[in-house]
Amino acid sequence: MTEIFFEKSDKVQVFIDDRELKSACARRLFELGAVLKSTRLDVGDYVLSERVCIERKTSADFESSIIDGRLFAQAKDLTASFPSPLIALIGQQFERVNPKALRGAFISLAVDYKLPMLFFENEEELADFIYAIGEREQLLEPREQKLRFNKRSFSLSDQQQFIVESLPMVGPKNAKALLRHFGSVNAVLNATGKDLQEVEGIGPKRAEEIKKVVATRYGAVE
Repeated sequence: MTEIFFEKSDKVQVFIDDRELKSACARRLFELGAVLKSTRLDVGDYVLSERVCIERKTSADFESSIIDGRLFAQAKDLTASFPSPLIALIGQQFERVNPKALRGAFISLAVDYKLPMLFFENEEELADFIYAIGEREQLLEPREQKLRFNKRSFSLSDQQQFIVESLPMVGPKNAKALLRHFGSVNAVLNATGKDLQEVEGIGPKRAEEIKKVVATRYGAVE
């Protein structure tokens, strides 16, 4: 799994799949002043935070992904990996898929996967939108997002996942993997850096950041 780490910066950082780097969207993001971090992403095309990932599709690619079945596999991966993923569709020139099947795909993404789909006229418009999300996620005043519970009742498993998600660079997917591997919150917190790296998705940098938070004396580093 690709390891993503946003450094402290006054510039918007965009993790971009290396196959997108020559796109008009990437050029526009560079013109806007974004720091582009090219990598081969396992999920999505643009990552703006631990919460937000964007899968970019042209009309032709969207049709192809319906025909070959990729669309819903991608939707499943997006929703499993990020709390707030999006699909960005550029253009609406559909030629190979009939309107009924197209409408069915839109409904499934919205209802079954709770996955928003946003429409853009061109790559530049998408880039402006991506940059605005980056500003909101990275540069505005920090929000205590992880401290806000929904109105629904949280199970014990939900609460355990919530605690582990509060660790640095740990999202929902990583939290579940850590809990499955170690069996309890206590075991996760007491694991060594080497032990943490045995879990898929936990690389050396992520393990180091987790242990720093868990083991450093409170107030020792400001």
